Amino acid sequence: MTHRLDTAFAELALRNGGDGEALAIFQRVLAAAPPADPATVRRARCGQAWALEKLGRLEEAIGQYRELLADPQTEVGSAEWALLAVALCRSYRDVGDQAMSVDFGERALRELARSGAAPIDEHLQLGSTLMGCYVVRGDLTSAKLLADQLMPLARATGSRVALGAVEWNSSLIAREQGRHDEALELAERALALMAEADNTRHQGMLRGNLALVLVARGELAPAVPLLTAAFEILRESARLCEVIDVVALLGEVLVQLGDPEGALEWAGRARGLLTGASEELWRERAAIALVFGRAWLLLGEGEPGEAELRCCADLLRRAEEDRSVAVLWRRLGDSWAEREQNEEAMTAYQTALTLLGLPAATRLVPGRRRALS
Repeated sequence: MTHRLDTAFAELALRNGGDGEALAIFQRVLAAAPPADPATVRRARCGQAWALEKLGRLEEAIGQYRELLADPQTEVGSAEWALLAVALCRSYRDVGDQAMSVDFGERALRELARSGAAPIDEHLQLGSTLMGCYVVRGDLTSAKLLADQLMPLARATGSRVALGAVEWNSSLIAREQGRHDEALELAERALALMAEADNTRHQGMLRGNLALVLVARGELAPAVPLLTAAFEILRESARLCEVIDVVALLGEVLVQLGDPEGALEWAGRARGLLTGASEELWRERAAIALVFGRAWLLLGEGEPGEAELRCCADLLRRAEEDRSVAVLWRRLGDSWAEREQNEEAMTAYQTALTLLGLPAATRLVPGRRRALS
């Protein structure tokens, strides 16, 4: 009974942001002698894996998720199996192994199809997670094809949560493809559909996604309350990297709105959260340095502003090389170009192009202009 109560308390702590405390309790339950009953051990193992993921110890979390999926107790097609598959796919993505995240997600969907299990919300969540991995990798064609397959299945289940999950990721695809009106409609519907779901992390991320769409449409002011609300939700229920992403976007929005003081305040909060973090989070640290730099420059403080831009570049060089890092290099290049620092701007632009698989030209060769065909 004590072990079951301890596990339940740890699960509650995990939902409320007490990740370190939860992990310690789960580990204590798993090390207990005599051991807890099998059902409690299973719950503690799942909780331990999620706690490790939330704490940014992704390699350890991946090992735990893989063991749980390989356990004979895990029935392919069950809700538990699907959620573990979602977590493993997500962890591969977040650790920077985009190829593995997509490969695993595709294998999991094939395994699910072979099982013949009736569709449930968690299955569609797995498909939606794979859609998101395609988007992160920049493979929008595969993401759109999968969305077209999942949308009728989501509607057929009659589940608001399942349909909301698919429309959420469909919104990401539409935004990346420049279809901003469609992206906004999908993001708003996803938020409404999933409003009653018992997943506070998703509520925060949905608000952040809606804010991203608004920013892409040039509607900056309405994004501010959405991002503020997302921060309040995510700081208790999400990984630190997800919290920092929201603050970085909010800081950039405030800079563009002409509020550098507000941007500096939020960037300071983010840097405080990053102090002593167990994760390296080079990309996130770089994003906050970029906010600091742009805010200082807007205030006319050239020396601290340029120092932060250089700090941003140093941090980006240590980050995993992926599309999101390329986007930051591009924005850093824009910031240097605004300062008429052409050498720094060109270096940032060329780095962004290289990360996107487009090697920078060493010189321009005159040639005939050709029409697109």
